[in-house]
Amino acid sequence: MITVEVRLYASLQKYRPGLGIGEALAITLDDKAELGDLLNKLKVPKEKVAIVMINGKSEKESYILRGGDRIGLFPPIAGG
Repeated sequence: MITVEVRLYASLQKYRPGLGIGEALAITLDDKAELGDLLNKLKVPKEKVAIVMINGKSEKESYILRGGDRIGLFPPIAGG
C-alpha cells in the first residue's frame, strides 16, 4: 500500500466539501496504482480534470503513483 497527498482546486473541491482551500487529503492506494485509479477512488469524473500535477510536473493518467507523491488536480479554467 502507498499513501499520496491530493489537493483539489477550484470547482473540483466540491468532491470533498469538508476540505479547506488548498488543504491536502491523504489517500491510500494499492502498490502500482495509476493516476486513473486515484480519480476513480476520489469519484472525480475524468472529464472534469484538465491538469494533473504530480510533484510539480504534469503527468498522464497512466502515471504509476509512488508513496509520498504530491498531487494537484485542476479543472478546465476559462478566462477573459
